[in-house]
This record gives sequence, C-alpha cells and structure tokens, in this order.
Amino acid sequence: MEDLQQDHLEEMDLKIDDQVRQQLTEAGKWSKFIAIIMFVACGLILVFGVIAGSAMTSTLSRLGSSYSFFGEFSPGILIGIIILVVAIIGVVYYFLYNFGLKIKNALLSENNKDFNDALRSLKVFFIITTILAILSLLNSLKTLFS
Repeated sequence: MEDLQQDHLEEMDLKIDDQVRQQLTEAGKWSKFIAIIMFVACGLILVFGVIAGSAMTSTLSRLGSSYSFFGEFSPGILIGIIILVVAIIGVVYYFLYNFGLKIKNALLSENNKDFNDALRSLKVFFIITTILAILSLLNSLKTLFS
C-alpha cells in the first residue's frame, strides 16, 4: 500500500494552490523581517561590544564572585568572544533571510530549484537553531546541578 502511494506521489506533479502560495509568501516576508531585525541587533551588539569591551571587563570584575570569571578576561578576549557570537548568529539568520528571498523568487517564477533551495535554507536554519537550543539547555542543566 505504501509503495503504491509513493509511486502515485512520484507520478503526480506537486501543485501549489493559492492558499499555500499565500502562506509561503507570508512566511517569506516574516522570515526576512526577523532576519533583518537580527542583523541589526548583531550590528548593535558588535558596535557596543567593541566600544565597551574594556569597561565591561572592569565592571564584571567588580560585580562579585559570580561574575569574577568574566572579569579575568582581557578586553581583547572578550571582544573576540563577542565577535564570534555575533558571527554565529549572523550565519544562522543568513539562512532564514535566504529562505525569505528564495521562496519569494520561487513563487514568482514558479522555479522548482529556487523552491527546493529555499526549503533547504529553512531546514539548515532549523537544524542549527535546534543544536544551539540543545547546547543551551545542556549548559543550563549543568549549571542547575552544579
């Protein structure tokens, strides 16, 4: 039964109706909007992080024992960490932005290659964000049980 259904799906040419087209268009707009907001946030974090790198290390060292670990870093190391984090976030949201661009182009030109590329970009975005969320959760659990 499953083989017959799979053969039937391969023979059919997938068509997108107006409701699906509208939902994908809206998803593309929102993904581009969210990605642009994150790019702006990354830029602001980078600018303020580089400007205030030395001030942050001295402030963190004065805050007490829970933040003393960060106070031991030199300003250069802290700025390097900020640049690394901003670069990772920028790459992650590049895939979301890429989805928004390619899905719009795919729906306008009805190009299957752009449609597949858009879905591949969305898949990579979700894979990376899931991995980062799991790492964050494991770090929180480690901190909780320490």
